[in-house]
Amino acid sequence: MKKRAVLFTCLLLGLSGIRFGSLPVAAQTMAPVQLAEAEAVPEQAQTMYGIGSVSKVFTAAAAMKLVEEGMLDLDEPLTTYIPDFTMADPRYREITPRMLLNHSAGLMGMTDNNAWLMGDNDTYNHDHFLELLQTQTLKHDPGAISIYCNDGLTLAEILIERVSGVSFTEFIDQNFLQKLGLEQIKTTQSAFDRDTLAAVYIGSNEMKAENLNVIGSGGMYASMEDLCKYATIFMDGADGSVLSKASVEEMAQNQHQRPMVDENADTTFSYGLGWDSVDVYPFNQYGIKALAKGGGTGMYHTNLTVLPEQNLAVAVASSGQDTYEQQIAQEIIMEVLKEEGLIDNTELTLPELNTESATIPESTKAYAGLYDFGQGYFVRAEFTESTLLLTPIGVRNERTQEYIYNTAGEFVSTNGDYIGIGTLSSTQDGTRGVTTLQFADDQYIVIQTYETAPGLSQTACAMPVAVKVEPNAVSGEVMKEWESRNDKEYLLTNEKYSSFQYVRSGIAKINTDERTPGYVGVGIYQSSGANVKSARIMDANTAAPYQSTPTMTGRDTNLLRVEKEGGVETLYINHYAYIDASTIEKTSQIGDEVKIASGAVWYDVDESTAGQSWQIKVPENGSWFAYDDKMNCIATSLEKDPRDGITLPINGRIVFVGEAGAAFSIAK
Repeated sequence: MKKRAVLFTCLLLGLSGIRFGSLPVAAQTMAPVQLAEAEAVPEQAQTMYGIGSVSKVFTAAAAMKLVEEGMLDLDEPLTTYIPDFTMADPRYREITPRMLLNHSAGLMGMTDNNAWLMGDNDTYNHDHFLELLQTQTLKHDPGAISIYCNDGLTLAEILIERVSGVSFTEFIDQNFLQKLGLEQIKTTQSAFDRDTLAAVYIGSNEMKAENLNVIGSGGMYASMEDLCKYATIFMDGADGSVLSKASVEEMAQNQHQRPMVDENADTTFSYGLGWDSVDVYPFNQYGIKALAKGGGTGMYHTNLTVLPEQNLAVAVASSGQDTYEQQIAQEIIMEVLKEEGLIDNTELTLPELNTESATIPESTKAYAGLYDFGQGYFVRAEFTESTLLLTPIGVRNERTQEYIYNTAGEFVSTNGDYIGIGTLSSTQDGTRGVTTLQFADDQYIVIQTYETAPGLSQTACAMPVAVKVEPNAVSGEVMKEWESRNDKEYLLTNEKYSSFQYVRSGIAKINTDERTPGYVGVGIYQSSGANVKSARIMDANTAAPYQSTPTMTGRDTNLLRVEKEGGVETLYINHYAYIDASTIEKTSQIGDEVKIASGAVWYDVDESTAGQSWQIKVPENGSWFAYDDKMNCIATSLEKDPRDGITLPINGRIVFVGEAGAAFSIAK
């Protein structure tokens, strides 16, 4: 293959009729082509996908465009540009635009209420975002460390609008898409045919188009071809007319505030402005600079990887479950580099570990104790003379991992154990990994991990993955109150009727463990698993976030509040409201109409109605969702071709959601 001035490569994973959460079953590839000689592209190549957090690269580029025009200073206080931005933490005044773009602002994480909507581009979240932030505090001093944060880029979207005087969608279109001639990149606020989006499914049922209405952090769509064409502005072959070389270089600088990790460590995370990594492994092993950004929504997953000096970009997308998009992109690029003669081989092997055992210093043994791994579970660290034992608490398999202390002052496993991004792992399904582990800063477990999946490129990660948890003494009475909520189910009530959160299942659970007194875990459960976070108990009805582990583990923290009114308990997770499921009525109590007073009305399907077929007339301002006995959403009126009704599932549930006054007519 001859060298080219500008190359683009895209891989499209088509998922037709695949169940939610499944793996892709078909793939189509396009070889690199020279833009100047590009021929007509098959229609499938123009299919657009939700690119999720890859949108952040557009947001950062938009900010840099304003810097070029002298309208924005990245290091001025954010309040200079958004004077009505306030928080319940005086440190908010120290936040700058740069901190929003490199994840160091200290915001709690993901304020996404009424943002994940199906067939609906309502701007509620955008319009109320500053209001939602007003009651929040910061998790660390602004600029001190970088913890991945969607809210920072959502706030940057508002910043761009305030400074430019036009909507974010207009700014991106005028300054980037029109100049590059890109017609298959849109936002949720763009006017376009939603049938050009890759179809998404629940079971075998196609859903209405997904709209993630936090555009700056994740609300854009793109075809993989046009996404690669957009990426040409970051290449050395670009003329700087769309985005200056100085701006491109600024975005590509490592601005990741991550103490305790070597600057030259091999990792997936080395934040630039908008980029997840500006020094991507394994390309750094060959002296090649690579930029990468991954993104996921409820229904789509995408990766964009750019090699500026080689004028090469690869974009990979899928609908359904996350399917190793970054590794697929790496695999494509490695083959191209080998064919171009830029690297000799693409074979990567796991590093050999120093397994020569040594005696653990007493100063290191002081790190013994309880650690929060940020995935809703804790790990107890214990030491013998030469061994570290890590035992997870609150997970299905509480198997202890064993790491020996070596002569280099590191902990390594000799039996196949390793640590992924916040999870204790071992060889499974052909996946293999190795980890070197150290303790740092009196509170963190820091790892360097390499992992190889079958048939895909090897990945690396270097970051703190857990923080030491200090004892939190609470009274027996307070602890008993939280323990009484164990195993309860709480059901979502305050999202819009078009919200994807109900598709996810809309159920939350609280858990406590006598081995972690003073702490509580809360999980948002869905068909693909649970997103669980921990909080420190403050009183009988409040638990506060405390996680501030740099990079990824400390992201998206939760403030928990429980309120009781009329004997009904409501759990608030940040701004989401969930009611105690034990208080809801049975479907046998439903007449020929369900009328919404406010929010959502849930029902348990009882024996007398299970198996009945109901015809449901849905109002314009309402939707219904049905769930099986495991709370998997099996049907909803948000399907693209909505059904007239539902056969009530045995031991399942149904929820009616709508604006106040919305009425559902039911024929049984």
